[in-house]
Amino acid sequence: MSTAAVSPELVRVALGAASGTVFETFANAYFAPLFGTSFVPLGGVADGGADAWDGGLFADEQRSDVFYQSSIEKDHRGKIRRTAKRLGEVGRTPRQIVLLTPHHVRYIDREEADLTQELDITIRIRDGGFITAHINDTDGTRAAFEHHLRHYTDYLRVLGSSRRIPESAHVKSPAAYVFLAQEVERRSGHQSLVDAVTDALALWGLEGTDPDAGILRTAPEVMARITEAIPTAASIIEGRLEPRLVAMSRKDRPGGRAVRRYVKSGEYCLPWETRESLLEENANDAALVETVLEGLEDRALHSGQEVAPATAKLASRVALRALQYIFETEGLEFARFLEADVGGTYPTAADSIAPALDAVRVDGRVRAEVADAAFAAVRGVLYSSSESERSYLNKLAKTYAIMFTLNTEPRLVRFFQEMTSDFRLYVGSDQLILAMSESYLEPGDRSTTNMLRIAAEIGAKVILTESAVEEVVSHLRACDLEYQNHLSRVSLPLGYEFIREVPHILLRAYLYANANFDLGARRPKAWNAFLNGFCSPETVHRSVGQEDIRSYLQNAFGLEYESEADLLALVDEEAVELLAMALQEHKKTYRLAYNDALVALAVYGRRNRRRERSLNSEFGWSTWWLTGETRILQFTRDVVRQNGGRYMMRPDFLLNYAALAPSAAGVREAFAGLFPSILGVHLGGRMPSGEFHKLIDKVEAAERLEPARRAVEMAKLSDKLKSDFGRSYAGTRVG
Repeated sequence: MSTAAVSPELVRVALGAASGTVFETFANAYFAPLFGTSFVPLGGVADGGADAWDGGLFADEQRSDVFYQSSIEKDHRGKIRRTAKRLGEVGRTPRQIVLLTPHHVRYIDREEADLTQELDITIRIRDGGFITAHINDTDGTRAAFEHHLRHYTDYLRVLGSSRRIPESAHVKSPAAYVFLAQEVERRSGHQSLVDAVTDALALWGLEGTDPDAGILRTAPEVMARITEAIPTAASIIEGRLEPRLVAMSRKDRPGGRAVRRYVKSGEYCLPWETRESLLEENANDAALVETVLEGLEDRALHSGQEVAPATAKLASRVALRALQYIFETEGLEFARFLEADVGGTYPTAADSIAPALDAVRVDGRVRAEVADAAFAAVRGVLYSSSESERSYLNKLAKTYAIMFTLNTEPRLVRFFQEMTSDFRLYVGSDQLILAMSESYLEPGDRSTTNMLRIAAEIGAKVILTESAVEEVVSHLRACDLEYQNHLSRVSLPLGYEFIREVPHILLRAYLYANANFDLGARRPKAWNAFLNGFCSPETVHRSVGQEDIRSYLQNAFGLEYESEADLLALVDEEAVELLAMALQEHKKTYRLAYNDALVALAVYGRRNRRRERSLNSEFGWSTWWLTGETRILQFTRDVVRQNGGRYMMRPDFLLNYAALAPSAAGVREAFAGLFPSILGVHLGGRMPSGEFHKLIDKVEAAERLEPARRAVEMAKLSDKLKSDFGRSYAGTRVG
């Protein structure tokens, strides 16, 4: 289960207060999900009682020569030396020791290098800054904080009035700003970048097709191949892929036809000319990587120090991985740096060497020598790159641009997670009814259900109102009356053509499920069996039935509850009545109009109660009405103007940027697998330079804004994405 994003400031407070025993427990829970492994505490007869000497010492179950030590001791050097000595005494031969400390360690790279040289064991230090930076990387790292450290910060809840300690990292980097601007532009009808990304992925998804060999692919098969390599692509391009395949198959397409289409079978393949061109490109890409490696090896050999040929070869692999790693962590800024072509070393290039050494598995005393040679090679590339090096980096930059456009970037994931964790969402009855109608779908197809559950799990407060319960109950009662009066004597199952004409969503859901024999034992054979999934059929028309349904909705979707009295405490009741009268002309009853007016104004009341200020945070407003009921928007324009912002969030915003968003750890894993592979080079060659340069221009524009100004614009863009019902998200699967 997901947990809410944790404020870095709270992490720093908790780390400063944690006792040794608590920190050791936290460290074990924190390391495992972060590094994707499991840990075995040292101790017992076989280890000579190592744990009695060094608490918090763990062996990596998957790599027996890697050990993790947690300690609140401030003398990190002494702790590491004693740990290395003790491991030797109990018969262990460590290749790498990783120390986790809550304290800040100055000059970590120098400390690591000196201790590695002294002990001939690779030493890595993860200090309080590292813990803080990565606390939101996975559900597990957040849970480690919640379970073991959160209680050290509880006293802060009553010390001040601020509802959140602001996180400014999203503002300092241009990544989130550029993505928001790009998404708003896309939503406004400017689709050229997404089309270019879709086309690039479509061509890659069709590689290997050959009509002479009978190898053709349908659009779903192409999509499956793309999402196997890049799972996050689906939420952006799924609804666009087939139209783009059709466009790419036209003979009058600028640049010629890139795809061959077989209309009758709905299949596609690459024309002979495209296949031959791609084969040549692929061969050139493989040769390019080898040329770059040879150049890096030569740079390492002539780095100004005596370097053996074997060391230079190893350093070339480390240097190449370091360049790839910069794209994985700071791709947007690095791409902008390369495009600016100003020369000089990229500011954080040195930070990429240590993880590259780990990836290539360089340890012990040779690590320092390889690190120096690799860094010299990286500096050489950045100061005076060769044509092949420039070509390689340009292709990786374009590959990063593709991944960025697909919302596959750890910083973007964290931005939307932290935004969502502070949401307070009044869920509309339309969304609850949609979720209930999904009961007999496969779990992965229950888009509205999953959206509500995941939002609650991420940390959003999703609120069930008394009026929403009332409307759900009314819908169920109408369904029951419709069934009893018109369908109870009809022979079931009915044909799909008839079912489509049934007026009530939940009754249609029952009839579809009743007609689906693939459900087997789960298939509801009677209306009462379907109804019993939500409440007892005998009580649906009684007051106790309403209470049962309220409890069901809260339990099923993780909802909080607010009564009508709770909402009235937030609003001017006279204003609610005036708005209800204005809404009545398009609602069936005054009561329904009153319910809508109450929730709309309660959103503003809750914002005021929480002292929300949209433009004081890059995340924008936090309190919204989550509904697809848009008809009232035309009647509430004055209300929006008077209150300084919209009140209704489109459900597919939450679906696309929270429910379907990947985890930061999953994104890093995708990057780590993509950039070192030939595919990482291939994809970059598919992206048009014009679209890539448009993205870089957005980065340049973002960098010209002062952080305070950028935060204001980010808030406006965030709120526009949440509340703009004018256009649909590509690939959205709500309802």
